Amino acid sequence: MLLGCGLIFSACNDNEPDNGDKQDIILFSTPAVAVESSSRAELVQSALPEGSVFSVYGYCIPLIDNQGAASDDRFNPKGGELEWNAKKDLLTPDVINGADLKVDRLGSYYTGTPARWYTPNNPKVRKEADPVDFKYSFIAFAPAGENFTINHPAVGAPTLAYKVNYPCNEDAMYSFLTDHKREWGAVDLQFHHILTALSVQFNNYNRDEDIVVNNLQLEGSFYTQASIDFSEPDPTVRVTDNALAQATMSFVNQPVTVAREASAKAQDTFFVLANSHGTESNYLGSSKVLTGSITYRGQTIDIRIPKEGSNFNFGRVPLPGVNYTLNINFIGNDIMLMLTADDVEYWESGSDSNTIIE
Repeated sequence: MLLGCGLIFSACNDNEPDNGDKQDIILFSTPAVAVESSSRAELVQSALPEGSVFSVYGYCIPLIDNQGAASDDRFNPKGGELEWNAKKDLLTPDVINGADLKVDRLGSYYTGTPARWYTPNNPKVRKEADPVDFKYSFIAFAPAGENFTINHPAVGAPTLAYKVNYPCNEDAMYSFLTDHKREWGAVDLQFHHILTALSVQFNNYNRDEDIVVNNLQLEGSFYTQASIDFSEPDPTVRVTDNALAQATMSFVNQPVTVAREASAKAQDTFFVLANSHGTESNYLGSSKVLTGSITYRGQTIDIRIPKEGSNFNFGRVPLPGVNYTLNINFIGNDIMLMLTADDVEYWESGSDSNTIIE
């Protein structure tokens, strides 16, 4: 931790505080990432990668009533001691109103002015209160950037919004930590995934023939907006049902040769927004069709899943933070599809689980 502190201060440059104030800086340890299961996709991170930047907002002392605003000085003298749920309706981002931190192998450091713990000489701290007993809460998101928007009301807990631009190769995560006390030391943020990952693997069960996958793409209308309302008792990711965008995710752009009795992966993995409140046919959106072509024994064979209709059915709720592999199995000139979660949980893709293309 001492090494991490040295890194923080060396990164501050002109914003570096006087030596007497260094102990008042709020430190953040290297963020962890909640993992649903051991992922097969490198894009679904189990830790924030070195060099990544995340944004943080911090809260502690509530206002006396909801008639105030972020610039108001009518802070509740003893409110800093309350837990998040008891004061969230009267909070403003009084501790950190947006700060970017960069991840290093030794921890996390501010890219701008460091945030500080409350001390008795802070004008927001009244003589009736002791900052030692204050409880701090933090909301963070990664990566820092324009795809995330945090909306604060004049007073009260915020809502975090995320917009997906397809095709998406960028993981997205958020963190929510409540009631941290200064005496506990550095703040340990744990991030949670917002998006689901999709990969494709080809399995050639033929004993004497290679197969060439010429191209493969998933087309359809996919969800683009998610939000997390931190005023709720148990904030969760919610998807905007009517926010859809037509997109094409090309898993294979250059031909992939799948040797006989062997497997090969598609070139790309993509992130998608899953709607856990949807139905089997629209967990990821609507009008989803998997199309492409293969070459087998010199003959070009077109792929279209489903063979009939206009919406590919994934059959179950895809969870955020999990990579799901579409296993496309070649048996002779037949093609069978199976969806596999990264914890080796096998799915069937609805009524088209054994999709045969002759």
